[in-house]
Amino acid sequence: MNFERMAEKFWHGLHTILWRYFPQTFVLWRNGVLWQLAGFRWGVGLGCLLVSAATWCVLHWMLHQTGLWISPMGLRQNLIDDIESIRPQAQKVQAEDAARTLWLSQKQMVLKDLNAQSDALMTHWPNSALRMPLLSQLQTLAHQSALQVIELKAAPSPEAHGFESSRLLFQMKGSEQATYAYWQTLNQVFANGLWLNASWMLQTDGQYLMSAQLHLWWDADDASTDTGVEVRWPDALVPKTLRPLENIKSPDFAAHVFPDQSHALMRLVGSGLSASTWALVKSGQQVLPVQTGQYLGRERAKVQFANEQGLWGEVDNGPLQKLLAWEVVQP
Repeated sequence: MNFERMAEKFWHGLHTILWRYFPQTFVLWRNGVLWQLAGFRWGVGLGCLLVSAATWCVLHWMLHQTGLWISPMGLRQNLIDDIESIRPQAQKVQAEDAARTLWLSQKQMVLKDLNAQSDALMTHWPNSALRMPLLSQLQTLAHQSALQVIELKAAPSPEAHGFESSRLLFQMKGSEQATYAYWQTLNQVFANGLWLNASWMLQTDGQYLMSAQLHLWWDADDASTDTGVEVRWPDALVPKTLRPLENIKSPDFAAHVFPDQSHALMRLVGSGLSASTWALVKSGQQVLPVQTGQYLGRERAKVQFANEQGLWGEVDNGPLQKLLAWEVVQP
């Protein structure tokens, strides 16, 4: 059956249906006046509109099913579905975060209690604020500097001029540069210390053995910081005989103490004997040690010695004269 035969049957069948059910319409069509009727034209237009709408709906459905196009409403619905799917996970994360926050607050409360206990301990035993962790910190610093710890200990010393005191003894073995750097670090960290001695010995294996003793003071009423004396180095006492490795470019140890202040503002608060005569001089709230041969104050008085009467020295190479009196009269 060819196309012409099929077209002929289609039109014959259409003629038969129109003649049987719509004879008046069939007559008008055969006479060629059917298109002149307004009702027919409206019917044809409405039919074309319905066919177009049906075609668009079918095309939209096919594109949506194949995923080539998704409508905004579909995207919104997909987003809502995704949010609903992850809502349980979000609630779980919030619960875990609340649990961690509670755990952290409990830990902070415990830490605060421990700090309070530590403060109470230091109030009764001020030396413990430094003495307990001191050796561990010194050993850790030595290991970080690649040094071998030969000896490291802290020994209590008698009170001096109302200050609590301790003595550190240590021997470290390592390279020349490492041992000297370690000594420099301690010289900066222990700002209230006095070096009693320090020496470097070259060993047969090419390493250096550093031996030193450091004297530290604390103010008994300064339990929180243990730095009541605030003796600063190298601003003051470091004897030339104790300066190791002179061939290395070491810091310039100042020999002028309180260079911007007058003797009228100073008082003598302590004295002792170590390698040469030294004394503790107070100006305002600051206390610094001075040593024989150093220059003191704006007047650049050369310090000689201290006794029960006060601190003595020379001004402009003149005769010996009394520089400072004791802050508290000596018995």
